[in-house]
Parts: sequence; structure tokens; C-alpha cells
Amino acid sequence: MVRQSGTWAISVTYSRFFPPDTISGIAGYSDDAPYFGFTSGSSQWSLLSAADSRIMYANWVGSSSATPSITSAVFTPTPTPHDCINGACIMASVYSTPGIYPTLEECEVACGSGCSGKCISNSDWAQIQGLSNLLKNRNCG
Repeated sequence: MVRQSGTWAISVTYSRFFPPDTISGIAGYSDDAPYFGFTSGSSQWSLLSAADSRIMYANWVGSSSATPSITSAVFTPTPTPHDCINGACIMASVYSTPGIYPTLEECEVACGSGCSGKCISNSDWAQIQGLSNLLKNRNCG
């Protein structure tokens, strides 16, 4: 199965007493198989990817007294700009990079063969890492 980038629309039920909720526009990949779980040190549910355990939607709050469950998850593929960073294709929105490749598929072809000369430069990557380190201890919730 070719991994595609796109968005998820997920219907969630968290109690038989409350109407279902829908989370739309969650950026991800076709193989994410989203599920609800706790991240380390958190007591709130987050939507996680079964493919790579990344957080797709943090601290989802529906009902504090019930476990959320996914009643439907619909994936819509969309071209999402990517960049080849450190040998991996990353969505441009993750680190606010330029999005040299218009789709994940194009990035994977180029990135697999050494980025074909279109990798993020070392100085740009150092700047991204520096900004990431500055944000590491901030509460962005």
C-alpha cells in the first residue's frame, strides 16, 4: 500500500448519554489507523497514529468520565507539501519548511535517492532544530 498524505474526519462517541462528536481536518497519512490513548505523563486522551505512535490531535476533551471510541474514520487523500529532512519525508507544516515536494510520494522518490539535491540545507536544519529546542519547554496547549 502506497502511503498517502491527507486528512482524517473522525466520528467519536464517548458515552451513550452524549451525542457523537466529529473531529475534521486532522492532517495525517493513509496508514495512520487513528486510535485514542494517553501519552506519557498526560491524563487526557489524545488521538494517536497506530503507524508511528505520533500524536495526531493532542488532549482531546470529550467527557472526562468516559473512554472515547471511534465510530468512523474517513481518510481523504490530498497533496500535502513535504520536505526531505535528515533522510525522511516530513510534512512542511510540521516545521514550517518550504515544502519543496508537492506530495509525499514525490518526496519519497527523491529522498530515497539522496534528495536529488533538494534537501533542506544544514544551516536551515540547524535553525529548525534551534527553534524546536526553544519550544520544547513551552506549554503550547
